[in-house]
Amino acid sequence: MFKVRFHLLWLALFLSACGGGSSDNTAPTPPPPASTNVIWQATSGNGWQSSTAEAENFNRTILDQAFQSGENLPSLYAMVVVRNGLLVGEAYYHGKTSADLLQTRSITKTVMMLLIGKAISQGHIQSIEQPISDFLEEDYAALLTDKADIRIRHLLTMTSGISWDESTTAGYNNWVLSEDPTRYVLQRAMSSAAGASFNYNSAAVHLLSVIVQKATAMPTSDYAQQELFSPLGINSAEWELLKDGYINGGAGLTISARDLAKIGLLIQQQGQWQQQQLVPANWLQLAASPHTTARNQLANLNLSNYGYLWWLGSLSGQQAQLAWGFGGQFILTLPEKNLTLVLLQNHSSGTSSQQQQQGMQLLQQILTSAL
Repeated sequence: MFKVRFHLLWLALFLSACGGGSSDNTAPTPPPPASTNVIWQATSGNGWQSSTAEAENFNRTILDQAFQSGENLPSLYAMVVVRNGLLVGEAYYHGKTSADLLQTRSITKTVMMLLIGKAISQGHIQSIEQPISDFLEEDYAALLTDKADIRIRHLLTMTSGISWDESTTAGYNNWVLSEDPTRYVLQRAMSSAAGASFNYNSAAVHLLSVIVQKATAMPTSDYAQQELFSPLGINSAEWELLKDGYINGGAGLTISARDLAKIGLLIQQQGQWQQQQLVPANWLQLAASPHTTARNQLANLNLSNYGYLWWLGSLSGQQAQLAWGFGGQFILTLPEKNLTLVLLQNHSSGTSSQQQQQGMQLLQQILTSAL
């Protein structure tokens, strides 16, 4: 079952939710060659059917080298490879196992995108053009006078216009530790008109969680479990409950790597899981379409645009889509290759910039074996 956990002060001091909120072009230092024997061949179970590297057209030698190299990336917890809807490889490092629930940080935002799409399809929300004031006015009317133009679309595309700086850990922590995080962000001035420019803002995305709870009359965690997780066979997850009584929509999800890969595959397959259409395909097509320019670089992955809470770019000439959490939490999909990769790391290690680059380098080793 899912659990709701309250925010812990000591942990928050080390966290930022930001997934690519500011450009990071630091030259990565590759991990040293591995000297251990990592077992990575996947097995069926927990809703997955497994396959072999050869059957899914991987170069086994290169794929093995990538999994072995992971052992010497000190921050690495888990890596999962899915191709053609089948689990090809998974490995866990530094004491972690397939059963462990791991922090996803800003990958939570991409899950929120799925929940918004589901809520719209069920009629709980009219459309992405619905003003946020429709849901927030009852509790926060006095704070919405300068925010009447903000639509749900603007929260999905990081273009709310609300003044925000998430380039430092303090920018995130001051918000998440406040007594009323919803009020905290709504009290901020508008730095630009809604829709005018991209500005990474975890607190604004949290408003989507407030909206989901208001629209569905159930906590975001309950709605996610009922409409998304249970159909995916995900029975264990934790959500962070903030002091305003709402689930943290910006960075609150903790889940196993295997289950996170299901979410990645769901997106890659246009909202379909085992012949069930859990999220409308046209919603996922919209989510994967460029809505604003947002440039960033991770190793050789060129990110040029932002969809709905989902980075868009190219890698080795292939279209790439990325959910990116602080410290190097990744769901990377290459739709043309039917390939989904998950990588999760220790986000509080203090080396976030370098390990994000190293983590993406490691995924690119896997891609080399498949492209």
